[in-house]
Amino acid sequence: MSVPANAPASDRSEAAADVASVRNRVAARVQRSLRSRTVAWMTVGFATILVMTAIALGAFAYQQRGVDAVRHTVAVDGRLARVLSAVQDAETGQRGYLLTGDEAFLLPFTEGRLNVDRQLDWLRDLVQDDPDQQVDLDALAGLIRQKLDELGASVALMRGGDGAAARASVAGGRGKQMMDAIRDRVRRMEAHEADRMEWRQAIVSRIALAIWVLVGALAVLFVLFAASALREATRRNRLSRFLPQELVLRLADDDGSLKAGRRQQAAIVFVDMRGSTTLAESLDPHRLSEFLSAFRRRVTRLARLRGGVVDKFIGDGALVVFGLPEPRPDDAARALAFAQDLVAVIARWTDRAGPARPVRIGVGVHYGEVFCGIIGEEARYEFTVLGDAVNVAARLEQATKLHGVPILVSEAARRAAGAPAAAWREVSREPLRGRRERMAYHTPAEPGSYREEDIVFAAVEPVL
Repeated sequence: MSVPANAPASDRSEAAADVASVRNRVAARVQRSLRSRTVAWMTVGFATILVMTAIALGAFAYQQRGVDAVRHTVAVDGRLARVLSAVQDAETGQRGYLLTGDEAFLLPFTEGRLNVDRQLDWLRDLVQDDPDQQVDLDALAGLIRQKLDELGASVALMRGGDGAAARASVAGGRGKQMMDAIRDRVRRMEAHEADRMEWRQAIVSRIALAIWVLVGALAVLFVLFAASALREATRRNRLSRFLPQELVLRLADDDGSLKAGRRQQAAIVFVDMRGSTTLAESLDPHRLSEFLSAFRRRVTRLARLRGGVVDKFIGDGALVVFGLPEPRPDDAARALAFAQDLVAVIARWTDRAGPARPVRIGVGVHYGEVFCGIIGEEARYEFTVLGDAVNVAARLEQATKLHGVPILVSEAARRAAGAPAAAWREVSREPLRGRRERMAYHTPAEPGSYREEDIVFAAVEPVL
């Protein structure tokens, strides 16, 4: 709410009070929402979803570790096979060269020796986190070096022209025993890798199973939460069909004070349209329904803006209570502000709709003790406000017709609101219709602000 810098201090203070009032109402609504069981269930459900998601991601990560273990085993086995194949290639080339003397066989011999070194280096990177495999790999590398040295010695003799000595060294050497030892070491490393993979997979499977069981339990819990929240939401929706929205949260949260009923101070506002019978005769049922719905919508919005509760709509009128679900020190002040706001808003609405058959509005405001509570069974609750203060407010609204003013406010309401006497004009001190005691009641002191012609509805299609 913006106020010009040169505005009077009273206007600025009133604007600040309005802003503070709106802020307090919003804070109170947030606090009530936080105390709501539905919000609590939704919070628990949302937290459960987050936990389920985190656990599912953990299960997926552990399953990935199992997949990684399989991939690691396959990679180690593949490198071992390539190492063994490289040694065999070198031996095949050596045998071919010794038997034929053709140096073309030296190519696979040379390539095999070079390939062995590369494969051993790659294999060493794969098993660097496994001490047992590193020991076996060192032993395998030693055996391979001895084998390659033996092959290289025989090739050197052959290239030196002593073929007989070269073949004799092969025939009398330990080449077969060394090759068998290399194969045994390779099989041992393969077996170790297979055992390690099975061990990893067993652990991963147990952990993943436990995680998925937990996820399943949380899913069941979430379904129970969702079912409970749905029942609660259904119950609140059923309550909202019969009760003011502002009271639904309190009753749904088992607020016993509303069911038992209580006496309290409250500001009561009665609103009524004039000439509704004539309006009903001039409009078809559909347009009349739209018109009344638009009127009620404006009453409801203004009441909520000022912190009031629309207790009920009575035909073309409304009963609005300020002081629910809990009484506040400024209930009367907000009731007076609501009455003046409503007159101004209806006037603007009328201007947009265009002048036609006049329909006037009357507003009566009183402050006093009332009895309020919820009666009936859950299938058909009804909120009610009883007491002399309600009757006085109704009589004030009716008296607006007699005095030709849009708003009548009792002295009790004006004093409770702390409204300055200069801002209100005393209309009468005569007893209200149907009552014996005298009482003062007032209307806004500046009639120009709320001229009677500004309090006219247009009996045309409403501006919604």
